[in-house]
Amino acid sequence: MDEKGTLLQIVKTEVALHPRMNPGDLQKLVYQAVFGIDHLLRDRRRFQEDLKQGWKGINPAGTVGENPLQVIDPAGKTARLHLRPCKKRGMELGKLTTFLVSQSLKKGKKKRFDRLWALAGELAREGGIPFAVEELAGLCFPIFPPHHSPGFGFSAYRVINNVTQPGTIAWLRRVQGKR
Repeated sequence: MDEKGTLLQIVKTEVALHPRMNPGDLQKLVYQAVFGIDHLLRDRRRFQEDLKQGWKGINPAGTVGENPLQVIDPAGKTARLHLRPCKKRGMELGKLTTFLVSQSLKKGKKKRFDRLWALAGELAREGGIPFAVEELAGLCFPIFPPHHSPGFGFSAYRVINNVTQPGTIAWLRRVQGKR
């Protein structure tokens, strides 16, 4: 599948998970696909503490069939790791934290963001996604990482910057019980 078609599938998955999302939420998705969570990894101690606090508040009920991994990058490298199904499956917070804070920075480029955002605009123009071209065109490149809108709904995840790295593949196999 081509990059645009893959982005379409990613956005459709996101809309299915969060039907009340808005264009700002789409911008956050594209931003994370390009830049990962580098902004959070710059202060790894705070990242650990935020994860620990967030983990405490997660109720794993209602996660039947919920996939912990959601690829958000048309290149297939960046993914969201949903914490609720991870907690339900008995993932240890310590091991999860160690893995997440040990990630390399993604070092995304604005040029890549601009490319994916332009593709999102094309998808909107073609009617493939539920946003108007004008809504997307009204959003400029974010100086700071965008936040989810109030309508986005529940979300508890952390981003994995590169699921294709050998260490990440091995970690994912271990936590999923595969060798």
